Amino acid sequence: MIDNFKQEIKLPDIIPIFPLKGVVLFPDTYLPLNIFEPRYLKMIDQAISNENRLIGMIQPQNSKETDDKLTFFRVGCAGKIVKFEETDDNRYLITLKGLSRFNLVSEKTNDKNFREANIDWESYRKDLNITKKSSDFSTLKITLKKYFKSKNIRANMEAIDTFNDYNFVDQITMICPLANNEKQLLLETTSISKREKLLQTILDSYISEEHISDISKH
Repeated sequence: MIDNFKQEIKLPDIIPIFPLKGVVLFPDTYLPLNIFEPRYLKMIDQAISNENRLIGMIQPQNSKETDDKLTFFRVGCAGKIVKFEETDDNRYLITLKGLSRFNLVSEKTNDKNFREANIDWESYRKDLNITKKSSDFSTLKITLKKYFKSKNIRANMEAIDTFNDYNFVDQITMICPLANNEKQLLLETTSISKREKLLQTILDSYISEEHISDISKH
């Protein structure tokens, strides 16, 4: 059953992974990246030469560790390279489209000095067949505006009201300056509806902290 599933959608068991703290990718979202380190340029070269063009985005658990001793959270998300541009100063500007989350089984540094990982897709197989139902996200939008105001983040508040993408929650999670572990918890939460409730709770907690801080100053 699992093998037939993998064969049908051509998901590989081994993919290159790109570790970035504070950066998460969700299925059916887009992530622009500026690639300049030589080893990651080689990673992109390898990825675009493969039919699937997949890169696994994953967060390091402890950014203070040296690169060769990094440990990772157990869940990441694979994205397909859907846009590629090479600059005059030898950088790659790429865009990933999120495909599916995965569980990290094991990883190692290859002879090109970037990491490749054995991964398991099974826990998140529903990512490949998402029901895309739009919503107005009224409560979340109100909370988001309060959060931006409390953090002095400049945002087009009127534009927020127009967003009704089914994965608005995931897009907000990607761009908001949440703690790394909070983004990871949202990433590992299976359904969008549960992620919406969790994100609401997280934003409310930040707003409450700012409110208490304001009171203490008076």
